[in-house]
Amino acid sequence: MATVLTNPAEMIERGAPHLIHSEEQLAAYTKALYRLTSETHPTATQIEAIDLLTLLIERYEGEHYTVPNASRPRCSAFYSIATA
Repeated sequence: MATVLTNPAEMIERGAPHLIHSEEQLAAYTKALYRLTSETHPTATQIEAIDLLTLLIERYEGEHYTVPNASRPRCSAFYSIATA
């Protein structure tokens, strides 16, 4: 990091990314991530932003969109249908 993080609360007040708490924030962060990843030659700062947004989105989705564990027979049945 090039500069010292002196006042994170002030940074968030000025619009810095922070933890996602709603579907609306998730949609906004996802849209911003798509814009950044569509860049042909992203800058180092854009790559940092991509990494940060990815972490924040994955955290929110991991907490709100859990995938239930499937038993082995269910997985096998799905595989045989998908490959038929």
